[in-house]
Amino acid sequence: MALKKLIKEFNTYLGEKESLLDTDYQHVAQKIELHWGYDEFYPFIEKLLVDTRDRRRTGFPIEAMMEISELHRIHEQLYPPKNRH
Repeated sequence: MALKKLIKEFNTYLGEKESLLDTDYQHVAQKIELHWGYDEFYPFIEKLLVDTRDRRRTGFPIEAMMEISELHRIHEQLYPPKNRH
């Protein structure tokens, strides 16, 4: 299922636009969907947002990073992390 269909708040955020994660990064969208609603979402999404590897990588385009950040914000609002202060 597409993230846009799964998460109504994300659908509202995107409006008429399609999700770049849904269209161009389906493997990432599937993992987000798998972790959605669980505490395991946080370490996964933070690895997407922050590159901790020594080697350089291209990374996501800014539009995809904005979607990831918005999904992080929505998830925190709907499912506040239990193990954080």
